[in-house]
Amino acid sequence: METLKTKQKRVKRNRSSTPKTLDELNKVIEQLTERKHDYGTCVYAMSIAAVATFNYVASKLGVTGFQASCADLDILRRTRNYKNGFSIIDYNNLLYPQYWDDEHFPSKEQLLEKNKEQLAKAAKKN
Repeated sequence: METLKTKQKRVKRNRSSTPKTLDELNKVIEQLTERKHDYGTCVYAMSIAAVATFNYVASKLGVTGFQASCADLDILRRTRNYKNGFSIIDYNNLLYPQYWDDEHFPSKEQLLEKNKEQLAKAAKKN
């Protein structure tokens, strides 16, 4: 019998698809939403469906990698309600000393300095 943790790992490893048609996309979503999920696997079902939809729309619109990466970040901005910017830090870069610099891992002082004007405007609004 599959344990809860094993099931979550299996669903998490599921590769996202790139449906070519709306019917294929609907099938992916239907398969994900019709199967039984627990508290943990429903998270992965949602993200797999979202990525499949993202890939489908990107393919249909013929977007570039740059446009896709902007849309990717815009999804985070919209779903997390980020109003004053955000950044993503790839901890994988910690494996390579050439990335151990302020560009890849800035301090809070550097982040405040870089964003002080935007943050000041936001603070005045609040």
